[in-house]
Amino acid sequence: MRPSPYGVVAFRHDGRRLAMSAPNGELTLWDTTDPAYPQRAGRLRAGRGIAAAEWNPAVPELLATASADGTSAVWRVPPSGVPEQVAGWAALPERARHVGWVAGGSLVYSMTGHGRATVWDVAGGYVTSRAEMSDRRPVVAAHYRADEIVAVTDSGWARLWHPRRRPGEWVRLTDRPVGACTWSSTWLVVAGLDGQATCFDAEFQPVRTLRVARARPWAVACSDDGRLVASFGDNRVIAVDHDGAVGWETALHGPAARSVGIAGDLVALSGGQPRPVLLALLSGSGVAL
Repeated sequence: MRPSPYGVVAFRHDGRRLAMSAPNGELTLWDTTDPAYPQRAGRLRAGRGIAAAEWNPAVPELLATASADGTSAVWRVPPSGVPEQVAGWAALPERARHVGWVAGGSLVYSMTGHGRATVWDVAGGYVTSRAEMSDRRPVVAAHYRADEIVAVTDSGWARLWHPRRRPGEWVRLTDRPVGACTWSSTWLVVAGLDGQATCFDAEFQPVRTLRVARARPWAVACSDDGRLVASFGDNRVIAVDHDGAVGWETALHGPAARSVGIAGDLVALSGGQPRPVLLALLSGSGVAL
């Protein structure tokens, strides 16, 4: 079975807002204050369709997006009322695949699937720096930590970039192809096509290895306490504790989720319909299906 056509899930850290993309490129905003009954809170559209989204870690109302035509934007999503675009720029000459915040949420980065990246100063309204992060190697994931951006290639290499400097040296994480990655407050988690995952610390040293899936993972997310949730197979979702013990496993009613997000005690997944799928992190039971 092919994965869900609803590709982007960006879950705000407080669990009260969720952004989820549709096949037509629109990004639907959901009010998840009552997670059992998510309510539509608006729709966003930019460029030739939104390909990535990420909430600001310091200002909950701000959402960054990157689009298929290389443009990026910052939106203000108020507790009530209509979302508004507060910034927009031509970030990249080709399709963006990744977006995120650095420097405490004052800078936005956008990156293509081959590592071409730009960084935008939100307050100043200008591009601060550009870099070729991966030397055209396919980038499976891009994450941020403090003032640095981490790019991980599908061949198992990682590279750091501080926007005020040149990209750092390549670091070999694994000699196996990479299927999915995620970053928690302390770990970089790299999952192979066989479902085996390795957790790395801030120095890219392996901390532990555990199995997160029995087949190729489509997506993986990590809670701050180290619990991993992965989507794999036709429609399976599994939660694994930091010691490798399986907490729960369940099946979705529809195709496999291409994106997983964790906020507090909730897991958000892209399902086979426009509405989000919300599960309880501790039990896997359905909160909104």
